[in-house]
Amino acid sequence: MNNLKLIILLLFVFVSLSAAYSQDEKIEPKQEIVKDTTIKVYTSSNPKPSGIFIAPLLGFDFPMRDFANNSKYSISYGFRLEYASISIYPVVVFGKLEFQKFNGSDAFRTANLLNSMQTKITSFGGGVYVLLNRYLKSNFTMPFLVGEINSYSVTRFISPDVSLPGIKTSDSKIVYSAGMGFTLYIFDIITSYNFGNEYSSLSVKTQFHFPVIKF
Repeated sequence: MNNLKLIILLLFVFVSLSAAYSQDEKIEPKQEIVKDTTIKVYTSSNPKPSGIFIAPLLGFDFPMRDFANNSKYSISYGFRLEYASISIYPVVVFGKLEFQKFNGSDAFRTANLLNSMQTKITSFGGGVYVLLNRYLKSNFTMPFLVGEINSYSVTRFISPDVSLPGIKTSDSKIVYSAGMGFTLYIFDIITSYNFGNEYSSLSVKTQFHFPVIKF
């Protein structure tokens, strides 16, 4: 019982001292010194800044329509050379060089008694991006439309070397593409459809932008 009284007494003293200390402690109001500041506005010496960028690209092309009957998907690579300027905003123009290699599908090779078949496509051309952030507000990504025209140079390697109906060993064609993508900082993901008749495909590409010249 005496121990309980002692504990209660100590708690009472502790609380009393804490209250007295909190009353004695005075918090002085802080005085903020506001200095005169001058807002500086920096402007570019060029009212219409522009730049040239290089964009290495890597992705997949999936054969569509008749092309899907004889070939598998391709790993594609290449680059775009882009020109951007505030004077043509929201449009960005580019030129492109790309390489693709489609292996023959198993069903097509078996049906035609082929050991192997490859379709190599080298394409070059140009196109435009239309940046949609001017019309669609987005805090994290920049959506855009893409359209392009490419010249396809097609070469096929067939083993054994036989003639197949509807299959050309070399060909050239103008191919139109249209699609959509989005940008996250310097990184793009683009999906587009390539209207190439017997070489039609669906593309899924990634690319990075690196500045080459700014002016």
